[in-house]
Amino acid sequence: MSTITIFIAAAALVGYLLFQGIKNFQLRSMNTGLKNRDSDLVARVADMGISRKILGEYVCDLYKLRVYYLTKEEEKFEKILRHMIGTKYSRADDKESFLETYFHTFLLKGNRKYADWLLEEIRKTGNEKFIHYNEECYEVMLNKRSDLIDSMVEDVNSKRYYGFALGAILFMVAEQYSYLGDDENALLYMQSAKACLHPKAVYMPAVDKYLREAEA
Repeated sequence: MSTITIFIAAAALVGYLLFQGIKNFQLRSMNTGLKNRDSDLVARVADMGISRKILGEYVCDLYKLRVYYLTKEEEKFEKILRHMIGTKYSRADDKESFLETYFHTFLLKGNRKYADWLLEEIRKTGNEKFIHYNEECYEVMLNKRSDLIDSMVEDVNSKRYYGFALGAILFMVAEQYSYLGDDENALLYMQSAKACLHPKAVYMPAVDKYLREAEA
């Protein structure tokens, strides 16, 4: 191996290690801010040019959204939420992930205002499957409809949905049976939802609470 090749390889390695070191430092700083609910620290690091360049706009905005949510700084939270809703990020799946996570967070909390903002943007994605299931979840959670069981069971059986979406649909079927006083079917579908959802999914605390109470 020539001296020039060795030099280039060494320089590339040093550059990579420097990049990773800066990236890890920025993430560690923001994670510390989240843990301590220090919104000033998180916002300061997230708004640094180097953070935006290395971590990306989406990650930095998400940290700000999360810390303002935790610290209940409503005005700042609404500002960054509106910003993220209106921003076209480089990866479309990042935007859908954000919309889905926070839409269902606010469905659970019964916050129609924020859910409406997010649903409006969900409808703009043009993803029919994505739009369909989120609209039905909205109807079940916020309008307390119980007449969508057949439609949502059909969605389950269609094999069009998997992961979080499938778990959310099963949760909605369980909720509708619960509205109707059919505890047996509600329990069955809630157990199915638990099997589909990631342990950290937004619905899991509600699922686990329901199952604990059913077993008591």
